[in-house]
Amino acid sequence: MTKSFTPPGQMHLAGVPLPSLAPFNTDNQRELRIIRALATGARTREELDSIAGASNVPDAIAALRRKGLEIPAHREPVVDRDREVVYRGRYRFTDLDLIRTRHLWESA
Repeated sequence: MTKSFTPPGQMHLAGVPLPSLAPFNTDNQRELRIIRALATGARTREELDSIAGASNVPDAIAALRRKGLEIPAHREPVVDRDREVVYRGRYRFTDLDLIRTRHLWESA
C-alpha cells in the first residue's frame, strides 16, 4: 500500500487535488494590477475596481480562480447611503497565493 504525501498542516481529501505549488503566470495587465494589490493585503471590491481600472473585478477574480489561485473572499456588513446594511466583498490572498505570485509582485 502506497501512502501519498500530504504537507504538514494540510488535510488531503480523496479525489480532491492538492493545490499547485507551481508559480502562477499571467500577462493580462488587469490581472497583474489585482495581483499586486492583493499582495499588499486584503482589498474590497470597490478598491480593486479602482486599482484594476474596471468595474468587473468579480469577473476578473473568477478568472484568476479558474487559472488556479484561491483568492478567498468574505462578505462584511456596511451601511450604504440609504442607511441599509449591505454586504461587500473583501478579497485576500492565501499564503499559497502569495508564494505562487511572488515573482510577479516582487519585480514590480
